[in-house]
Amino acid sequence: MRTQHGTYSEEINENILEIEYEYYYAPATHYDQGEESVDVTKVLANGTDITDFYFDFFDTEIMHDRILDYCKGL
Repeated sequence: MRTQHGTYSEEINENILEIEYEYYYAPATHYDQGEESVDVTKVLANGTDITDFYFDFFDTEIMHDRILDYCKGL
């Protein structure tokens, strides 16, 4: 299994959103399917910590997919 730590950044309505994440990846083998996941660890908006707000109101499947695509280099 491979673990990657990083930051996904996106400008939304003239605000810079920085999402720190941990990406886990285990390639498929002959016996097991591949496995991957991404966990958000911290979220900043223009340098201000909004992690709790993000999880309460902004954590969506669309944003999760954007971060996952970024991790996979898509």
